[in-house]
Amino acid sequence: MMNKNKKTLIYALSSLVAVSIIVLSLLISGVVSIRPTEQPVEPEVIPDPEVVPEENPELVKLKEEWQANKAINEDYVGDIIFDSGLLRVNFVQATSVYKNNGEMYKFYTENGNLVTDPTGYSGNDVYIWTYWKTGEYDYNDNGGSTFMDYRNYLTDDNLIIYGHHFSEWNDETRTKAFTPLEKFLDKENYEDNKYVTLVLGDEIRKYEVAVVYNFDATQDIYYSDAQYWRTDYSYDDYTNTVDNDYYQRYIDFIKSVELYDTGVDLTTEDKTVTLQTCISGRVGELFEILVLKEIERFSY
Repeated sequence: MMNKNKKTLIYALSSLVAVSIIVLSLLISGVVSIRPTEQPVEPEVIPDPEVVPEENPELVKLKEEWQANKAINEDYVGDIIFDSGLLRVNFVQATSVYKNNGEMYKFYTENGNLVTDPTGYSGNDVYIWTYWKTGEYDYNDNGGSTFMDYRNYLTDDNLIIYGHHFSEWNDETRTKAFTPLEKFLDKENYEDNKYVTLVLGDEIRKYEVAVVYNFDATQDIYYSDAQYWRTDYSYDDYTNTVDNDYYQRYIDFIKSVELYDTGVDLTTEDKTVTLQTCISGRVGELFEILVLKEIERFSY
């Protein structure tokens, strides 16, 4: 008779053989596998097509108009548009009496004479009596052209833009050039017309009318304290002098002579556009000045 330990060993071996046979059968049949467990494959995610924001049709129209005007005359800079519809006008710039190719501009005096000797003339004289679309003398229909100061760059602190004011006898509609700006002489017209847009080649700039005043050319103090013609308020390029405190003095003076309080703060950190035109009955003596404060700009 076998001892107890030997019998136990034989029983264990027999059980192991039986289990091995069962496992082998399952492997052959494919019920179980000895391969590592595979991770489930994530389904491929196909991103949605990129959603392109719909173009603003008004901006598209402005761009098309700007490009069309630029094709007419390379000196075209942009448009001044009062958001109320009060005024909308193109403006140009000649930086010299000579074009980039060295050729002298064809331009006229106030009485219609063609200028042949440019001595004493600047780029501002090129378009003052010359219409930018035709290059011809234009006194009554458009009053020459609205133009930006010949010294200006669009990066300047202050852009100066000049436009004619028509008397009633040749503009009963009061719509030509800068004539509509006469509305700002009365405070009651300010609130409805205070926002202005400047349309440039690749940028829109928004402004608010900050100060309205009359430059009195008969008084010396205006020439010293109200130099609206500075492209950089801290630098006077007529005398080649620098005065970093001038901008604050200018603000203080024009606020003291403004026609009414607009409620708009103007500080030395602000960039501006200055619009200049004449006043009926005081041509050469009194000029209407609007100082526009920039409040926004964006590319388009």
